[in-house]
Amino acid sequence: MRLERTRQTEHMGSISLYGVRRVLELDSGVKNPQINEAAEVQKIERESIDEIEKKLAIVLPIKNEDLKVFEGVLSAIPHDSFIIVLSNSQRGEIDTFRIEHEILNRFCQVTRRQAMIVHQKDPAVARALADAGYHHILGDDKLIRNGKSEGMILGILLAKLLGKEFIGFIDTDNYIPGSALEYVKHYAAAFSLAKSPYAMTRIQWRYKPKIMGELYFKKWGRVSEITNKHLNNLVSAMGRFETEVIKTGNAGEHAMSVALAERLTYGTGYAVETQELISIFELFSGLLPITDKEVSEKGVEVFQTETVNPHLHADKGDEHVVLEMMLPSLSVIYHSLLCQEKTKKAILTELVEAGIIKPDEEPIKVRLMPPPQKADLSKFSASLSQEYPRLFVPEGQPLPIIGGRGPNVAARLVVFSDLDGTLLHPTSYSYAPALTTLRRLQARDIPIIFCSSKTREEQVTLRQELGITDPFIVENGSAVFIPKSYFRLPFSYDRVCDDYLVIEMGVPYQELKLKLNHVIENVKAKLAKNAWMGTLDIACFGDLTVEDIARETGLGLKAAEAAKHREYTETIKLHGGRQTVEFLLAELKKAGLSHAFGGRFYTVSGGNEKGKAVKLLTELYKLNYGAVITTGVGDSDNDVSMLAAVDRPVLVQNQSLRWAKVKLVNLVFAKGVGPEGWSRALADLAT
Repeated sequence: MRLERTRQTEHMGSISLYGVRRVLELDSGVKNPQINEAAEVQKIERESIDEIEKKLAIVLPIKNEDLKVFEGVLSAIPHDSFIIVLSNSQRGEIDTFRIEHEILNRFCQVTRRQAMIVHQKDPAVARALADAGYHHILGDDKLIRNGKSEGMILGILLAKLLGKEFIGFIDTDNYIPGSALEYVKHYAAAFSLAKSPYAMTRIQWRYKPKIMGELYFKKWGRVSEITNKHLNNLVSAMGRFETEVIKTGNAGEHAMSVALAERLTYGTGYAVETQELISIFELFSGLLPITDKEVSEKGVEVFQTETVNPHLHADKGDEHVVLEMMLPSLSVIYHSLLCQEKTKKAILTELVEAGIIKPDEEPIKVRLMPPPQKADLSKFSASLSQEYPRLFVPEGQPLPIIGGRGPNVAARLVVFSDLDGTLLHPTSYSYAPALTTLRRLQARDIPIIFCSSKTREEQVTLRQELGITDPFIVENGSAVFIPKSYFRLPFSYDRVCDDYLVIEMGVPYQELKLKLNHVIENVKAKLAKNAWMGTLDIACFGDLTVEDIARETGLGLKAAEAAKHREYTETIKLHGGRQTVEFLLAELKKAGLSHAFGGRFYTVSGGNEKGKAVKLLTELYKLNYGAVITTGVGDSDNDVSMLAAVDRPVLVQNQSLRWAKVKLVNLVFAKGVGPEGWSRALADLAT
C-alpha cells in the first residue's frame, strides 16, 4: 500500500495524533529495494501487511442485518485474520442467530478457516464475565446489556483469549464488500507504521453515498461533522493552538492494539468511538495525573486514513442519528474532565438548536465502563471452557483450545534451550552429560522448550528420544509447534500439522529460496566485476545432497536428511574474506532477509528470530498459569534474542572453552562446554 505522508501531527503529552492520510495505491506490489519512494509517499510492504493480518482479530457486530449483506462482509475479510461474530439478533420462533451461525459455519468449511460466533445474550458468557469479576456490562437480568460498546468489550476479551495482538471492528450492514476488505488493509498498514505497541487507527470514509433521486456521494456523515468539530475544539483548548486534526470522531470502523484496547474506558451505546478518544486524552495527555507509566513512556499513536471505496450501509433515519449517536457522542466530550467552559457552551448550543435538550438542561451523563483489563482472564476462560465447542466453527474441527494441563507451581518455571552447542555437544552431538538434570526437570514437570535452528523433523526425533512433550520452536523462531491438548485456554494458530497446532512467524521455504538465490546471483555478478573484493564460496543446504550435509555437519545420514527438510529457513556455509562475507550479509538485509550465525553456519530467514517466538510462547504460559519465570540457555550469537526474552539468561562455553561475546543484563556464564554447562546451569531448578 502507498499512502500520503501525513502533513499534520498533534502532540499532547504521550499522544501522537496524526492527520488523515490518503491512499495512493491499495496494493503497491512486491518488495523492490532498488526503488526509492518520493518524499511525500510512504510505502507499506505487502509482506508487512500480511504479517499484521495474522495477528489481527476482526469483530463483526450484527443485529438482524440483511443476511446477504452479512455473507458479503464475511467474504471480504482476509483469510489470515480471525473472525469473531458478535450477534444480538433475535432468537425464538424466528431464530435469526441460528441462521447466522449456519452461514458462518458453511463459510468456514468451504474457505478452510476458523471463526468464533457468540450471542450477546448468551447466559454462559454472562456467567463467565461475572466469574471474572467484570459485572460492568451486565444488566439486572444478569445478561450482557444491549449495546454496541458492551459487545465491543466482549470482543476485546475474546481477542485477548485468542492471543491476538490487534483487534478491528467492521459493521455488518456494509453493502460494498470491497470496502470491508479495504478497512482491514488500512488497519494492517497503520499497525505496520506504528512505533509504539499502543496504537489505534480510525477510518474516514471517502464518501458516504445517499440516494437522493440518484446516488449522491456525500463527503461526510451528519453526526461526524458535529462530533469532529467539538473534539477539535477540545484538542485546540488543550494545546492552545487551533486545530482540525480529528476527522474520525464517530469512526465505527476502527482498530486498536489489544494492549491499548484493554486499558481504555468505554462509553455505552453510540458514545463508544468518541469516548475512546476522550479516554486516551484523559489517560495519556499529561493534563491529568498519569497512572500507567509504561504506556506513557512508549507513547500512544492514533492514525487516521481515508478510504478509496465509499461506505454504503443501511439508512436508519434521522431519529437513529440524533438520539442514538449525536447526544451520547457530545455528552462524553461535555462531561470530560478536560472539557473547558467555551467548548461546553458550544456543545449546549448545538444540542439546544437541534431540539435534543432544553436551554436550561445539561446532556445526561453516559454510563462509562472500566477497562477490560480489570477482568480476570483466567477465570473468564475457565468458566467458558465447557462452552468452547459450540462457540467455534466449523463444527467438528480441532478447536484452538484445550484442556490438558492445569495450573501448578512447578509449571510456572519454563526452560528455553538451544540445541547444537548447548544441550547437544558442538562436535559429538551427545546430550549424555545433561541427561540427569534433564530427567529431574521432567520429574518436576518443568517444561523444556527446544528453541533451535533445527528443523521440525530433527526436533521431533530428539523429543521422542528424550520423552519431551512440550512445545518447541523450529528454524530460529520461524514457527512454534504446540501439541494438541497441551494448553487449556484458547489461542490462535495458523495450521494443524500431525499432532501439533502451529503458529507460523516465518515465510515459506520456497519463497525464501527465490529471494536468496536472487541475492546470491547478484552478489556473484558484482564480485566478478570487482575482483579486488575477493571471492566467496556459498553452499546452501537445499542445494546439497544428504551425503554432502553429513560430511559438512558430522551428522549421520538419517539426521542429515532431516536437517535438509527445511520449511522456513536456509542454512548456508560461507568461505571467503571478511569483506566479501559482510557484502553478502548486507545484500541479504537490503532484500528484507535476516541472518544468524550459529558458530559454523549461517541461517537465513525472512525476518523472524528466536526472541519473538519465545515471547509469544511465554505469553501463552502466562495466560494459562499466571506468573511465569523463564530461563534460557544458549551458546552463541544466534541465541541473543532468545536470551534477551527470558528472565534468567544463561550462556554455556563453546568448544574453545570460551563464552561468546554477548552483553545482556543479568547474564549468567555457566562453566562447561555444551551439555556440561547446560547441566550446571539448570541444576538449581532440578532440585
